[in-house]
Amino acid sequence: MNAAPGYGAGGYGGGGYGGGAMPAVKKKYKILRLIAVLMKILAVVVGALLIIVGLVMIVAGAASSKSTPPFPDTGPGAFFGGLVGGLIMLVYGVFVAIFLYAYAEWMYVFMDIEENTRMTNEMLLGRK
Repeated sequence: MNAAPGYGAGGYGGGGYGGGAMPAVKKKYKILRLIAVLMKILAVVVGALLIIVGLVMIVAGAASSKSTPPFPDTGPGAFFGGLVGGLIMLVYGVFVAIFLYAYAEWMYVFMDIEENTRMTNEMLLGRK
C-alpha cells in the first residue's frame, strides 16, 4: 500500500513538509492558565457545597415534618418544601459545577487554538 502524496509511510508526519518534528513554541497566557485551573477548582468546591446544602435541606425538611405544638400544621408542608427545595438545590449544584468546569475548558480550547496557529505559522515560515 502506498502512502498519500506528501506524507511518510505512516500516513501522517514522517515525510512531507520539513520532517516530523514539530517546532517548540513557548506557552503563553500564564495568568489565564492559572485562572482556568482556579475555575476548575472553584467548580468542584462550589458544586460539592451546593450538593451538600441540598442534602441538608432534604434532611431538614424531613426532620421538621413532625408536628410541634405551637405550629400544628407544619408536617406535610415542611416535608414537601424541604424535599422540593433540596432537589432543586441538588440540580442547581450539578449545573453550576458543570458550567464552571466547561467555562474553564473553553479557556483551554482558545489557548490551544492560539498555540496551534502559532506553531503552524512557525512551521510555514521555517519551510521557506
